[in-house]
Amino acid sequence: MSSVRKFIVLLFFIASLPISLLAQGEFSDNRETTKYNVNQFGLKVNSDGFGVVYTFAQRVKYRLRRNYEVEYDYLKNLKEVKMINTNAETYGCDMKKFVFGKVNSVHLLRAGYGYNWMLFDKRDKGSVSIHLQTNVGFTFAFEKPMYYVMIDSAEMINSHAYYYKSHHRFEDYYSSQVFDLVTRSPYSKGMSEIKLCPGNYVKIDISFDFSQDAMRVSSFELGTIFDFYYRPLTIMYKQPHSFMWSLYIAYQFGKKYNPTLNRDYRRSLRKSAE
Repeated sequence: MSSVRKFIVLLFFIASLPISLLAQGEFSDNRETTKYNVNQFGLKVNSDGFGVVYTFAQRVKYRLRRNYEVEYDYLKNLKEVKMINTNAETYGCDMKKFVFGKVNSVHLLRAGYGYNWMLFDKRDKGSVSIHLQTNVGFTFAFEKPMYYVMIDSAEMINSHAYYYKSHHRFEDYYSSQVFDLVTRSPYSKGMSEIKLCPGNYVKIDISFDFSQDAMRVSSFELGTIFDFYYRPLTIMYKQPHSFMWSLYIAYQFGKKYNPTLNRDYRRSLRKSAE
């Protein structure tokens, strides 16, 4: 079974757990608190990487919130496989793992806007609320070139082989300039050559809030993200992508607050100080 299929099976398994909680439980007269906004943070694992997200949800009405989100993702290609050049020590280098064929390390920033619909609220004690969310926005992908230590040439001196090494982009591996790729260069190599690849994204997800505190959020989120780039984005050698799609699972945590009450409280503090 491929890694993508395993990821999909895991998503459906986790999604089925909280749904079963809705079928039974002690009835409660307490509904979700109505007039609140939400500040929440999340840790996420994608089918093509991992990241973090911050969301501000603003109340529109009881079952509807307006979302503003910012998130960071480290992007990987599903074809990335780490390897070791067993001749590294012969060339006078440490045997460090590297991804053969990777030309860019890609980091994403997304900024978006959308809506959160509450499909089911917490009617039973110990149950969960289920939310459907959609967000659209801008994607900013940063491509940092990857460099590798490669052997340029060699010569024999007093019956000993001496190897001359330098840093190259992966494209040079298939040129006549080098004859072996030894290991990866320090990550700082190529920082001055970072390129921006802008685009847009669409995100659709479903979340399950299982927090027993009415003023807190503790939820699992399952979703998918579609990224569209204005110019092709490249991670692996000769594999450009103008469109990318991924699945993800996230854990979200945060606090709810009533902005009206907060304003009244601040006013009372100012008046008492006068």
